[in-house]
Amino acid sequence: MSFETNLPSSPNSQQQDSERPQSIADSAEYSDQEEEEPALRYKRLGGNVHALFEKDTASTLIAAERFLVLGTHWGNVIIIDFEGNEVKKWRAHSTSVNSVSVDIDNEYVASAGDDGRVVVHGLYTDDVTIVNYSRPVKAVALDPYYSRKASRRFVSGGFAGQLIMYEKKWFGKSDSILFTSTGPIQTIKWQENLIAWACDEGVQIYNTDRDARISQIARPEGSPRPDLYLCRLHWKDDRTLLIGWANFVQMVVLKERLQHREQQSSPALGLVGGEGDSGPLLYAEVSVIFRTDFIVCGLALHRDSFLVFTYGDHEMIESMAAENGGQVPKEERQHRARNAPPPELRMINWNIEEVSSDVLPLEGFQLLQPNDYGLAYCAARAQSTSKPPDSDSSTKTSEADAWFILSPKQLVSVRPRGLADHVQWLTERDEYQQALEAIEEAYRGEGQWAMCRDQIKEAEYQSIGQTYAQMLMDSGSSAEAAAICARVLPRTNTPEATEAWESWIFAFAETSSLHEIAPFIPTDSMQLSSTVYEMVLAFLLTSDVAEFKRLIFTWPASLFNAYSVVLAIEDQYQKSTTDKQSLKEIMAFLYDRLNQPSKSLRCHLELYTPDILGRVCRENLFDAVRDKAELVLQYDDHTLGLLDSNHSDVPLQTRCQAEGVQLLTDNADAIPSSSVVKQLVNSPEHLHVYLHTLLAKDPHLGAPFADLQVELYAEYNPERLLNFLRISTYYSFEKALEICEERGLVPEMVFILGRMGDNHRALMLIIDQLRDVPRAIEFAKEQNDPELWNDLVMYSRDKPEFIIGLLELGGTHTNPTKVIQNIPPELNIPGIRRALTNVLHDYHLQVELCTDCNHVLDGDCKLLSDGLRRLQHQGMEVESDQVCLVCQLPLENMPEGSSNVLAFWCGHIYHDKCILHPDVQRKTQINSLGNSDSTDDLLKRSQRLVRSPAEQRRMLMQAKLDRTMMIRQYNPTCPVCVEYDQKKMQQTRSGWSPSERKDREQSNESDNAEDLAELPPMQALTI
Repeated sequence: MSFETNLPSSPNSQQQDSERPQSIADSAEYSDQEEEEPALRYKRLGGNVHALFEKDTASTLIAAERFLVLGTHWGNVIIIDFEGNEVKKWRAHSTSVNSVSVDIDNEYVASAGDDGRVVVHGLYTDDVTIVNYSRPVKAVALDPYYSRKASRRFVSGGFAGQLIMYEKKWFGKSDSILFTSTGPIQTIKWQENLIAWACDEGVQIYNTDRDARISQIARPEGSPRPDLYLCRLHWKDDRTLLIGWANFVQMVVLKERLQHREQQSSPALGLVGGEGDSGPLLYAEVSVIFRTDFIVCGLALHRDSFLVFTYGDHEMIESMAAENGGQVPKEERQHRARNAPPPELRMINWNIEEVSSDVLPLEGFQLLQPNDYGLAYCAARAQSTSKPPDSDSSTKTSEADAWFILSPKQLVSVRPRGLADHVQWLTERDEYQQALEAIEEAYRGEGQWAMCRDQIKEAEYQSIGQTYAQMLMDSGSSAEAAAICARVLPRTNTPEATEAWESWIFAFAETSSLHEIAPFIPTDSMQLSSTVYEMVLAFLLTSDVAEFKRLIFTWPASLFNAYSVVLAIEDQYQKSTTDKQSLKEIMAFLYDRLNQPSKSLRCHLELYTPDILGRVCRENLFDAVRDKAELVLQYDDHTLGLLDSNHSDVPLQTRCQAEGVQLLTDNADAIPSSSVVKQLVNSPEHLHVYLHTLLAKDPHLGAPFADLQVELYAEYNPERLLNFLRISTYYSFEKALEICEERGLVPEMVFILGRMGDNHRALMLIIDQLRDVPRAIEFAKEQNDPELWNDLVMYSRDKPEFIIGLLELGGTHTNPTKVIQNIPPELNIPGIRRALTNVLHDYHLQVELCTDCNHVLDGDCKLLSDGLRRLQHQGMEVESDQVCLVCQLPLENMPEGSSNVLAFWCGHIYHDKCILHPDVQRKTQINSLGNSDSTDDLLKRSQRLVRSPAEQRRMLMQAKLDRTMMIRQYNPTCPVCVEYDQKKMQQTRSGWSPSERKDREQSNESDNAEDLAELPPMQALTI
């Protein structure tokens, strides 16, 4: 894609010669008058280059990576550094040097002159190659890898119109003609494997790898004759070529072919295909072309813009066109030649808009023509430390690029303005804020100056910032000055940094602006003198308590003397009327730092700090809270919301469950109750809450304060007094009675009188003052005193309501007959009929209830007896392998003298011989009962007497039952169970005292005697 446009002439070029600056320094001053910052920085090369120009004039210039190569009209080739100092010099030609070239390794320099020679000179060796072409040579270009290849190739061209490649081969040196033009070869540039040159036909591009010409870029239509103005070529990279010829600028891009075939030229795009059957792989495309109002003396790319070194303006272009046509007289042409305008360096963006234009009044510019000037480009060296990580490669290179402007008597270096230049330009106009922002942005690796952040050192940045801060201080903007100081002052732990901070803090103190700098004072990375911190705190204590509090809470404790600060706060607390809350919070915080828990807890409790009581428990600070009982209970009031409302709104039980009172009562060993009571004497309601909670925990702990507690209950919770009188035994009856009499608490007086034994007086109080018949009867029931009942009956004889109450509620405690007999005959008692009916009804109900209970009891006894009988009639299963627990023989193996087995209800089974006494066993043998020798004899005798088998079995069973009854008379016991009971009793007796053991034995003997008399002993069953 290509486009063409006419650029408007620069405003700078319209100025009159009288207005133009006469030197580079004047140019800087001239540009500074404008508000827009220049984009480039110019510097005249110094060193001994001035001495060279006194005897000679420059004709051509090229910039290498480490030096400049200058060719002169006297045939000299001079190596100079970037500051203008001569490094090396030799005379290579007898006439003007038209072109110079350097290889990529900066080891060889080639030069071409009007004497027809091309000279290649080694910088570090004595290797010199001279080739004479007998006609003036206008351009030469070394192979970029000249020093690395044995071929030692270079190309040259001149008035002969031939582009000749010189190289060394196996059979010697050889010159190859790559191209033949109808006019001279003006300029040659070699980039990697591509060679570009300019001739009358246009610009040609040649591929050395393919040995073929890639493309021809024709001269634009309407351009001046090719021999009038030199063509300026510049390789931006391996695929981009910039062409400046007369008043046209073109950018050519080399692209790869999509198909391996020959491309036809396109007039619209200015494309020309390559030559040869095989064809190259690249083709050229003109992507940008535009017409200018000036002559191009050199060009390059800078960031996203074209950098064009120009000569003249549109009027000069028109006059040159007329001059070429012979329309301008000779005298006028000579006048213009002696009054040429100064050259300009213009920056043009991709939209073909002029961004900036700098007039360069070089020495002798009035007599110079476009071909006398030149522009050499020097690519930046790698500077990875100054590159932002997110920038692309082109930006990284161009940020440090440099250009060198050539005139016959002067060399000027042009560099992109860096951060230092930008900052200097801003500070000269007192734009310190923008300068600081630019530096900080570069330090962060952001913005256009990120690559130049190393240009401004930390010390310079701090100096700029402090200058700006001083300006703000002088103008009264102390807040802004403090913010700037916080940004620029060093925060390293060095004496210089400390001195800088302290000097500025004292400067703010002189203007009473310490509150502005206080938030920015360093505390972590570096520490200032404690005097400075205390000075700031003292100032804020009287001027800004909120900021003072923030600093106290955030500054480390080592920065200032906390004890001195606390003393100052205590003094200010007495004077202050508005900031007492904040001051108390600060004191609490500092007391914690000073490890003074007693004072700290007092402040925290007064401030109602959340969870402060939890901290007391966690850190075991009971000694510190021992003398602060009143504050603890006030803390509970605040928690329950009682400070802004009536205390009676919250039940006593809720107040007793609060955290503070629970802490006092749960830790009575560390916080004695006597101490708490002394502190709460002047706050009786809090004392009441505390004593009530203490009573719930342990009634014995509140014993010394029982009389006081009676008074407190009577005052704040009379409904709870009676319960307290019931459960406590430590109060004085007389004093409690006096308190109740003062407040008219009759039920409590009745209870106390009952405790004192004055039942009659208590009953009279119930009857006379309360007139509560049920209560009087209930009181009589509680006392269970017959005389009290008699008094009640005698008192009630003429009082109908009491008579009715006794009849209905007296129950079994009074004899209804006696109550009725004491009723006067003339007394009219309403409801007596109903009362008597109820009495009779209750009597009959009791009789029926007793009768029914007897019936139920009889039925239960019968049911239980039947169950017991059924249980005893049940058989006991005996396994064949079961053994006797005494002899350990199977039950089937009867030992000698044993004829039966005895089984107990506990489940243990024995041989009768093993547990029965021999006399008992002999007396209870079945044969002795039947006067026969054995059971068999008894069976035989029974068979003789009774013929029926059933009768025989009945007789045998009867004999066994008779023997069982005989055994029971001797009361045999299970040896295993007896032994177990004895061991259990021994274990129990081991814990008794001797007297208790004796009492228990006597009691057991009497109980056993009663049991033996009432209950039959456990009997053994014979199976």
